[in-house]
Amino acid sequence: MRRLKTYYRFYRQYSFRFIRWFATRFSNRNYQIIVSIIIGAVSGLVAVGLKLLVFLLKEWIQGPDPTRERLVFVFLPLGGVLCTIAFIRFVLRKPVNPGLSELIYAISQKKVNLPKYETYAHAVSSSLTVGFGGSVGLEAPIIRTGSAIGANLARFLQVGRKRQTLFLACGAAAGMSAIFNSPVAGVIFAFEVLLSEMALHSFIPLLISAATGAVVAKLLYYEQLFFLPTKDWAIDGIPFYLLMGALCGLLSVIMIRTNIRITTYFDNLKRPIVKIGLGGLAIGLLIFLMPPLFGEGYETVNNLLAGRFAAIVEHSPFYWLYDEPLFLIGFALAALIAKIFATSITIAIGGNGGVFAPSMFLGATLGFAFAHSINLLEWIELREANFIAVAMAGLLSGVFKSPLTAIFFIAELTGGYGLFVPLMLVSALSYFVCLYFEPHSIFTRELFQKGLWVPPYERDLSILKEMDLRGLVETNFRKINPEMSLGEFVKTIAKSRRNVFPVVDEEGHFKGIVLLDDVREIMFDTEKYDKVFVKDVMHTPPAVIDIHDPMEKVMQQFDFHNAWNLPVADQGKYLGFVSKSSVFNRYRELLIVRSGEL
Repeated sequence: MRRLKTYYRFYRQYSFRFIRWFATRFSNRNYQIIVSIIIGAVSGLVAVGLKLLVFLLKEWIQGPDPTRERLVFVFLPLGGVLCTIAFIRFVLRKPVNPGLSELIYAISQKKVNLPKYETYAHAVSSSLTVGFGGSVGLEAPIIRTGSAIGANLARFLQVGRKRQTLFLACGAAAGMSAIFNSPVAGVIFAFEVLLSEMALHSFIPLLISAATGAVVAKLLYYEQLFFLPTKDWAIDGIPFYLLMGALCGLLSVIMIRTNIRITTYFDNLKRPIVKIGLGGLAIGLLIFLMPPLFGEGYETVNNLLAGRFAAIVEHSPFYWLYDEPLFLIGFALAALIAKIFATSITIAIGGNGGVFAPSMFLGATLGFAFAHSINLLEWIELREANFIAVAMAGLLSGVFKSPLTAIFFIAELTGGYGLFVPLMLVSALSYFVCLYFEPHSIFTRELFQKGLWVPPYERDLSILKEMDLRGLVETNFRKINPEMSLGEFVKTIAKSRRNVFPVVDEEGHFKGIVLLDDVREIMFDTEKYDKVFVKDVMHTPPAVIDIHDPMEKVMQQFDFHNAWNLPVADQGKYLGFVSKSSVFNRYRELLIVRSGEL
């Protein structure tokens, strides 16, 4: 043991020396490029290994005969979730939270020191969940793994927080790029979802890291995930693309809300055995009836794109109806709804995976059902593959609130660059329809409800919400009574350092204000001291702030009335004044604290 400690101290000492030498030998830009290449290569290797492992498990489980029903499907997902839970609880013995919500929160709070065990924990646990049929995707675990690789390498290199955040994003972009062979979409995803506040100069390291991950994946395990048989689109299909966008937006709302409700339902189940058993069997039954729900579902998406529509009923009890168009449409819609439940339940009972792949599955089945139904009506001939592709982009745009990622991701993944206009129409419309009902993504909705996160465009609002109006109320104003004479008022003016005087009755109710300018012309006319009273010169202020009003409403009152001081009351009783300058000062203090400059 003593010898091991000696070796460790020796390794640490010379490692730090090498780091200092390495950092001084290269310029800042070249240093970032070299590190981003390393992160991309490591993240790419992890992504390839995970993808290959899950692929081999699925091939072994499903077998080659599409007509054969698989009773084992009923129990495999439950077994996978149990293995995942056992690994986390008894082997890892540390918390592993699926999805990207925790990562987004950590980045927003500038807490990017991700645990070392996350460099492998998500990869292992998600392979168990997805490999045995859990109806989720591998994208979130790979992004989390790549992020942990980048963050921990940055910590080892002893870089600052901003550069550590950049290297974290490089790992996320590389992981996504490697699994999909989509470096541009990986970079845009990192900017749009994870690093909405990072400067554009971070684009180069992100792109290099993502490209490196894609190169590693292509060298070791190249497989184009989807094939789009068409490369163009018809102008007469625009009304249907617009309708498709609206449907994608509505389905995105259903996806987000159902996920939240199912998660809440299973969280409220107190007994873990009941929770896991009930959820696992429910997933198994759904997969037995609808085998496309098994795992990520990318094989089903590819079959639909290629026009092999009958493949969606392979291994199901309904395979004998594979040549009935109406049944295929109904089966696709049923699988669409079932996928939402299967995905939500898989995560809720303890499985590790993401909703990226399920969202693409939803888009593909919706696009197929929509276009195939229109074609059966013989109104117009729509290209099903085009609608399958753009609907996938529509779901990604709505569920994740990331339209740019959706557009470039689908174009890059399918090679369908000729569909840019339909992709833009469907993604934009889906985004705005979903935004109307659900302003936050599936990752950030719960964080926002807990007050842990706000989008960048609402950052000012979030700071205002942190401010307490009671702490901003100024009480050093001389109160005067409506029946006070001008002579008494002049004596009060002589003792005051303010030029605003609140008028308050005997019971403390606020009646109005008197400004020094209101009595400047008569305050030295002694003949009026006993003839003029405060009630004769007071007037109503432009607005009265209620102590319970939120700060955003207070600022709206200041801006609307162009005022610098406004009275504050509680159920009509005077409390004091709030000034715009005090609000600005407090806002500046909170902004500095949030920026980490204190």
